[in-house]
Amino acid sequence: MIKKIIILLFILIQYKAECNNSAFAVLEQEQNKGKVSDNQRDYELTKIYYEEGKYIKALKKILFLSDREFKDRVLEIRVNVLAGKILQKTRDDRGVYEPDTSTEKNKDNDKAISFFRKAIALAEKLKLEKTEFGFSNESYKLIVSESYLSLANCYIAVRKQDSSRIYLEKLISIESINSKVNLFQGVAYTNLGKVFYMEENFQQAERMFLKSIEVNKLLKNDISVALALNNLGSIYIINEEFSKAKSTYQEALTYLGSKNTSLATERKEMIFDNLAWALYNLKDYKAYDYVTKSYRIRDSLNEIGRQEKYAEIQAIHDVETVKQQEQIKIERQERKTWIIGVTGIVVSLLLLYLANLYKLRQQSLSLKLSQNELEQQRKLDRLKSQSQVKILNATIDGKETERKQIAEILHDNVSALLSSANMHLQASQQQFKGSDIPTELAKTQEIIAEASHKIRDLSHNLMSSVLLKFGLEYAVKDSAKKFSNSNIRINTAIHNVYRYSQDQEIKIFNIIQELINNILKHSQAKNAYVIMEEEDDMLNIIVKDDGVGFKNKSEEEKGVGINQIKARIHMMNGSFLIESSQGMGTKTTMNIPVVRKKTRVYSA
Repeated sequence: MIKKIIILLFILIQYKAECNNSAFAVLEQEQNKGKVSDNQRDYELTKIYYEEGKYIKALKKILFLSDREFKDRVLEIRVNVLAGKILQKTRDDRGVYEPDTSTEKNKDNDKAISFFRKAIALAEKLKLEKTEFGFSNESYKLIVSESYLSLANCYIAVRKQDSSRIYLEKLISIESINSKVNLFQGVAYTNLGKVFYMEENFQQAERMFLKSIEVNKLLKNDISVALALNNLGSIYIINEEFSKAKSTYQEALTYLGSKNTSLATERKEMIFDNLAWALYNLKDYKAYDYVTKSYRIRDSLNEIGRQEKYAEIQAIHDVETVKQQEQIKIERQERKTWIIGVTGIVVSLLLLYLANLYKLRQQSLSLKLSQNELEQQRKLDRLKSQSQVKILNATIDGKETERKQIAEILHDNVSALLSSANMHLQASQQQFKGSDIPTELAKTQEIIAEASHKIRDLSHNLMSSVLLKFGLEYAVKDSAKKFSNSNIRINTAIHNVYRYSQDQEIKIFNIIQELINNILKHSQAKNAYVIMEEEDDMLNIIVKDDGVGFKNKSEEEKGVGINQIKARIHMMNGSFLIESSQGMGTKTTMNIPVVRKKTRVYSA
């Protein structure tokens, strides 16, 4: 029994872990935060994929989302920025860029550029209109700054330095008090300095590095200041201004100070080496001191690496030695104990065996009889349960077949007869040729028209024509639209749902209809959700509401025919779960293997 409980707990833990990593779990978490739109929900889901490094999955979501219409225009801007960033990541994952070859990387880069440009255009338009609440001037600057920097990186990737320079200069020209904008500007100054340095425009490179130093000083980023000063010193070395290079390198060392981090130590080693070169050109003997310091740091870094590796090996060796010694002691003690007690143990076991032999045989026979009785009872219970499920399903199948036949008779026969009678009445009216038409004829025609209307409604209630013609997705959306009113709104989120066998579509649609009826009758909810998605040949369905809920399942089962729904899903080899608590709404989860249509049917 304990073993079975452990196995069950393990299965539940695995199931919970899988659910927490699925798109459905993310969707539920976002919806539980409050009332959000489909676009906002899909944007947050895409952002999670992006942050987790699932760039291909994020790309599929964002390209689908970017084609939608947006009421929230700030969200539309964010979607375009995120789309560009995702495309940059997929571009970088494709390997080395080939500037003279038309590759997939070219296409990703061009698409990213178009998304960033669209984001900038939308932001500029929104800034001029001033119609979106919460979109301040600083919000505009932050979005545009990020887009400018990303665009510059895109153009650098395709060796278009002039275009890159344009956007970097635009970014630098923005006046803002936002620290994130200032951070983007610091990167922009650095990138511009590198561009000018590569073009051997050292005057402009020097100016950019000086601005980079100024920005990083304001941000109190000492290591970045030291690195920028080192870059500036390299320009002075090229211009053979060795005295200025010397003072610049010395200033850089003051920002590193007594910092002992690995990054700071590496920067010191590089600056010591550059300072030694400047002093060498000034014929200053201290150059050798700085070369020695540089070598010492380099050796110490190597030595630290070697010591860490040695310590790791030594620790492993020490642990193994202690384990071996302890094992030897244990083995010696076990041998002594075995020699002393082996005789007594053997004798005791033999006596116990002889004394209990008869009793064990009797218990074995009794246990076998009990197990046989229990197995027989289990078989009877299983057969009984299966028979009840089959009887219940047969009853429901009969009802559905009968409803379908009645609906077809009403639609194909009775409606046709009423239409024929109406045509005969119209012909009779024409025979009067302008004379007074008897009132009875007009009333009869009105009665026939009313009967035809009721027959159509009755036929549709018995079996949805939308379901038969267009399938489960459109039938559920049509039903949700009809049931929504000023008191409750029924929302749908349906993805990757196709046509299945007609019998399965009817069963699933009736189950969803039954659950929606329960929500309308009992939940007192303001919002309800029907979520469907096919994944790995399984149709995953969630029906939930924000109503009053209930204390336990028995209260719900009294009025909603849950047993019938369970039986239907069981016969379709699916799973069914209801979760609810008082005041927190109700959630129903179903997972059903799909049955494909054997032949393709074209609807009229």
